[in-house]
Amino acid sequence: MSRHHIAKITGLALFCVPALFWGIQPGFAGPLDFSSEDTVTVSAERAWESDEADVIHFSGKFELHAPDWSLLGDTAVVYGKLDNPDRVVVEGNPARISFLRHKDTSVGATGSGERIDGAASYVEYFRATDKLLMRGEANLTRKGNTIVSETIEYDVDADRYSAGGNGGIEIQFNPEAD
Repeated sequence: MSRHHIAKITGLALFCVPALFWGIQPGFAGPLDFSSEDTVTVSAERAWESDEADVIHFSGKFELHAPDWSLLGDTAVVYGKLDNPDRVVVEGNPARISFLRHKDTSVGATGSGERIDGAASYVEYFRATDKLLMRGEANLTRKGNTIVSETIEYDVDADRYSAGGNGGIEIQFNPEAD
């Protein structure tokens, strides 16, 4: 084999191998899927700690994946420990949230739960109290039904929402989903 031919193959391999590895995101089948096991994975283009204790800012392609919840957006601020934050504020065009609402909260209960998906310009998830606030072209899908409004507040534990704002609300109800 000629030296030129070997150099060409080596160059191609050096280009292809990193491209393959950089394109792989292990553990996620889609952008709002959940993390496997008990891990929390956070990624962004930039991160910096605040002067306040346990406050971290993220910018550029923010993604947080946990076993039962996931957030995506352009920017985010995480309040509390990364593996179990008290509150997360995400902004984007749109910012997205997805989580599992466990129907049976008794000790020792198992099961994956009911999936809830939301999107808005501004998403604030109070993880410590399981409350969700969404503003700016907000929509929330639960039990196959979708609520669209300027602002939506949702209590995960009680499975209750409040919605309103300019333009009113729209509810797309799927009677077969209940």
